[in-house]
Amino acid sequence: MGEAAMKYHVEVDGGNFEVERLVSGVRLNGAERTAEFEWVAEGEVRLTLDGANHRVFARRSPGGWRLTVRGRTFDVAVEDERTRTLRTLAGRTAGGRGPREVRAPMPGLVTRVLAEAGQRVDAGDGLVVIEAMKMENELRAREPGRVAGIAVRPGDVVDRDQILATLEADTS
Repeated sequence: MGEAAMKYHVEVDGGNFEVERLVSGVRLNGAERTAEFEWVAEGEVRLTLDGANHRVFARRSPGGWRLTVRGRTFDVAVEDERTRTLRTLAGRTAGGRGPREVRAPMPGLVTRVLAEAGQRVDAGDGLVVIEAMKMENELRAREPGRVAGIAVRPGDVVDRDQILATLEADTS
């Protein structure tokens, strides 16, 4: 068996699509489509979708990409499955206010603990590193605050959704 297809979540002007890259094309919201694309110039892509050719002009934007196809412009954000899962789980809250729980996105082994109880953290600061499927995943603070508690130590085996750390958000 080959490797699992990489799955992406794509948002186009507020609409959401699930895209999987396959050897012969893509699976778009569960439907297989033949697709090829190639960069033909800086910022220009030739996209062939189900036999139809499209010229797509692409440029980076703060939220992802701005694509222009046949005179219509679309803002597109792309997130791979792993990043989306990590973001979703790291962003879960215990309630409206109060401590934020940082949970394991998948079963794994805690390789490092990067923060300690009482420590101030900024958004993006690393808290815990988990190794899963031979990849290290650094779970980070989503917002500034104080570490209320760390529930794991290096060497601990954790289950998906297990609480790793709790954060108190800045109230100022």
